[in-house]
Amino acid sequence: MTACRSALLAAAVAAGLGAACATPASPKPAVAAVPPVSPTIVVSAAPAPLPLVPERHTPDAPFRQQAPGAGTEPTFSAPHWKRFKLKNGLDVFLVEFHDLPLIDFNLMVKTGGAANPADKAGLADLTARMLDEGTKTRGAIEIADQVAALGATLSTGGTWDASNVSLSTLSRNLDPALEIFSDVVQHPAFDDKEFARVRDNLLTAITRRKDSPPTVAGLALSHLLYGAKHPYSWPMSGTEASIKKLTPADLRAFYDAYYHPNNAALIVAGDTTEAALRGRLEAAFKGWRSRHVAARRLPVPVSAAPETKIFLIDKAGAPQSSIRVGLIGIDRQSPDYFPVTVMNLILGGGFYRLDLNLREGKGWTYGARSSFDSRKTPGPFSAGGEFVAPHSADSVAEILKELNNIRDGDVTDAELARAKDQIIKSFPSRFATRASLAGQLAELAVFNFPDSYLGDYTRKVAAVSKDDVRRVARKYLDPSHLTIVVVGDRKSIEGPLAKLAPVEIRDLDGDPVTAGAADNRPANGQSHPQP
Repeated sequence: MTACRSALLAAAVAAGLGAACATPASPKPAVAAVPPVSPTIVVSAAPAPLPLVPERHTPDAPFRQQAPGAGTEPTFSAPHWKRFKLKNGLDVFLVEFHDLPLIDFNLMVKTGGAANPADKAGLADLTARMLDEGTKTRGAIEIADQVAALGATLSTGGTWDASNVSLSTLSRNLDPALEIFSDVVQHPAFDDKEFARVRDNLLTAITRRKDSPPTVAGLALSHLLYGAKHPYSWPMSGTEASIKKLTPADLRAFYDAYYHPNNAALIVAGDTTEAALRGRLEAAFKGWRSRHVAARRLPVPVSAAPETKIFLIDKAGAPQSSIRVGLIGIDRQSPDYFPVTVMNLILGGGFYRLDLNLREGKGWTYGARSSFDSRKTPGPFSAGGEFVAPHSADSVAEILKELNNIRDGDVTDAELARAKDQIIKSFPSRFATRASLAGQLAELAVFNFPDSYLGDYTRKVAAVSKDDVRRVARKYLDPSHLTIVVVGDRKSIEGPLAKLAPVEIRDLDGDPVTAGAADNRPANGQSHPQP
């Protein structure tokens, strides 16, 4: 096909050339010149002016010239709850919510980490962890599967003052869920195999603590404040050495000593009534018997710093320092609790004095805070945060300055009003969910507060005066007995710190550094003997 087309094309070309040779070319007719065509430009017509809109006058125009005045201050009342006691002595707090078909249970045993013997740190916490790891009739996996099949959640935990077991379930699954819950509470197996698994997981978590300077600083502060024989001296979850020594028999002994209905309270919040619940609870816990629970007296704290001292824990090359300035504070039942709460907020709340100075003013930290951890016996006070390494000593000095300022001078009217408003107006949020409400009732139970306590809470906050703030600041913030912990690069920060107070080197556990393990001479050449 291609060959044929080529032949035809060649023949046509040849014929054309032949015709051109035989006939002379005719002259082309003249073509008139065509002027060049300019591009057409389209000019839009000017838009017609918009009609004038007459100015409008509304009847409330003068009203809008000024902000509206404040309305009547809303009042808040805590939800109503009922309180009754089972035949075995178990106190029950019930608050009804019928908006959703859910029920939350929270059993509070009124003994926690504060009951740990000095050589068994972590005992209370590990006992609580093991409650849902198997009973006499259910294995750990069986418990997990049955709870999941009900669409429920079951958890255990604890604080320094209490141990707890919590359940959340659909109201239609109340009976089977309550049966599992009561079994876990009354019949923990403390199985050897499950104990080994839970213990090993806990030990793994414990070994990671030393990688976090803020964690190291917080734990070291407690250790230095209370001394080795006090339970608050050690982490509530224990240490590597103490956890390795614990056995299932230790857990069983702790359970038998403290897990009794007369040493517990059950908080129930959700879609049920006393009439529907009481009989079920009597049946579920009928085998749980009351028994005498011995009161535990805690030893007297023995501080490592009878006078203000800095304990430096080396974290070579750290770009920032974790700083904690501490004292032993107050207990939760203290009559000074409300003035201290207001005072602490002004000192170390978000965007109050410490924050405004060290974050907003100096730019040395993302945030500086203070807190009072109030327990059945006085817990620690701590002020500090994480600061850029070059200003470690400067940051300590500024924290000390703020402590002295709130001790020696009055807070302003604006500071006091803002702090009290923040506490009072955020108080209703503590009752926003079933779990948060249960937490408030658990506090009543654990600390034996009267039922009127929650109703009186905001009134007591509102009654705090500037004199109260100054009084408690002077009472509890003693600048001559401060324990200061700094975790940071020793080489660069020890010298400046030594100009503020004596410096002692400690290891990552807060213990004295053994001879030869570190050079105990400060970088500025001064020396401070260890106790």
